[in-house]
Amino acid sequence: MAERERERERERERDHRIIRTCQKCGFILGTRPGLKEENGICLACLNQERKKTIDWTQRQTWLTEYLAKKRSGGAHDCAVAVSGGKDSHTIVKRLMEEHGARNPLLICMADEFTSTQAGLHNRKNIAAHFDLDMITIRPRPKEVLKQIREEFCTKLNPLATVEKNLYQLPIQLAQSMGISTIFFGENAAFEYGSSQECAIFSPLSNDKIDVLYFGAIWPYSTEDSLREATSCGFKSLDAYGEWFRQGNIENFTQIDSLGYLVHIWCKFPKFGFQRVSDIACRFVREGKLTRDQAMQYIRDRDYQLDPAAKDDFCRTVGLTEKEFDKTVAVHANHEIVVCDVNNIWRRRDLVD
Repeated sequence: MAERERERERERERDHRIIRTCQKCGFILGTRPGLKEENGICLACLNQERKKTIDWTQRQTWLTEYLAKKRSGGAHDCAVAVSGGKDSHTIVKRLMEEHGARNPLLICMADEFTSTQAGLHNRKNIAAHFDLDMITIRPRPKEVLKQIREEFCTKLNPLATVEKNLYQLPIQLAQSMGISTIFFGENAAFEYGSSQECAIFSPLSNDKIDVLYFGAIWPYSTEDSLREATSCGFKSLDAYGEWFRQGNIENFTQIDSLGYLVHIWCKFPKFGFQRVSDIACRFVREGKLTRDQAMQYIRDRDYQLDPAAKDDFCRTVGLTEKEFDKTVAVHANHEIVVCDVNNIWRRRDLVD
């Protein structure tokens, strides 16, 4: 018995040597594709400090002047790719109230998973509150579900094509309508630590349309977005009491549909993190949590796959639970995660 305990202790020490975490926020290092670090601190944390050196007022003044120059006689002076979430509401609100946008076109991508009541409300509200045109794009549903299933089974990355389309299709639509500017939310490369540059223009820009990150003009903050969005009718899951999500620590992001959360959770068996890590560590950077508090949330919840999300995903794409679990096991990174006797994947360094 004593020898078994000593062996377990040696395994824990080995896992802690292999699996490193950011000294500031606690995010797992060395596994997230593209995440850079300096001296044990992730670039996302370093970029949070860089935000303090950016002249946001100058960028906001520039945007107002830019939109005035770009304004034409067309029906829409710009476009905004929206989901109906808190960030979408905030972008539209500030474009119209702070930067003189008169009639932005809202472009929304349809989701094949089961919508939440909050999601349905928010998608309706963003157009109704601001009294704007909204076009919903829904690519061929059967083909989309086929892609989701194939990319889940072959890569454990079920929404790879869907997320690519989230950017490309709104840009193509806006461009086809003669709109020369389209806005997206945060600059993910900067916010999640794969680039030091808080670039305003996306590489997807071309000679016919400028693609801008609004989060590079107004400093992105979860608290700021939630406050602004709530002021114009955005509702969280709490408004309907419909879904107490497992594997999460908040109730106001990625709330549009059930099955979508599986895509986010699929990062856990491959890379050792999912939504709890993303949000908890962001809250540390924003001063809402301590590192110790974030690590406790990560230990307690990051491994959890919400059962309603899993059920909706499997039912929507036509998988049995057994097929789902078998696929996860094939793609799991066993140097980072281990499967316990209850078929639950856990991060090796956080298993008691």
